[in-house]
Amino acid sequence: MKLFSRNPLPAEFRALLPGSGSSRVLAWARTEDGAVVALHDRLVLIAGTQAAPLGWHDILAGGWDDENQTMRWTRMSTDDRTEVRLTEPNSFPEVFKERVEATFLFQTAVYPRPGKAVTISARRNLTDSDQPLMWTAHPARGVRMDAETIAFVQAELDRLRAEYAF
Repeated sequence: MKLFSRNPLPAEFRALLPGSGSSRVLAWARTEDGAVVALHDRLVLIAGTQAAPLGWHDILAGGWDDENQTMRWTRMSTDDRTEVRLTEPNSFPEVFKERVEATFLFQTAVYPRPGKAVTISARRNLTDSDQPLMWTAHPARGVRMDAETIAFVQAELDRLRAEYAF
């Protein structure tokens, strides 16, 4: 056994990657009907002959469920939730966690009302060099984004952008 053996991505999956498959694969895992592939800047979910890329910065939450052998994630831009059973996880769960965490530069909670939190984050956008940083605000469960809350959060976003000039 080689000390640093690699499990190369099969050609049928590589052909479906963005950029004609020239991207460096960090990790991949086989699913019931395809694969999930970790590239430097994005995750690619391959189902059959369809590939759905997703920038790491667009993953709001997610992780590995060892008991059920599933990866799950919530897309920040749409709030869509995805769950995929991995038949051969390889190192994909660890790389998934590292890549999502690598996008965070800053994160804090602000409180427009007592007990009501909104999380503000500054994240690296690894897919677009013209927009390398994204500031976002996400309300906790049960927080209504009414006009007063939006104004408070916008003021906090403006303050934090000025304070942390990344």
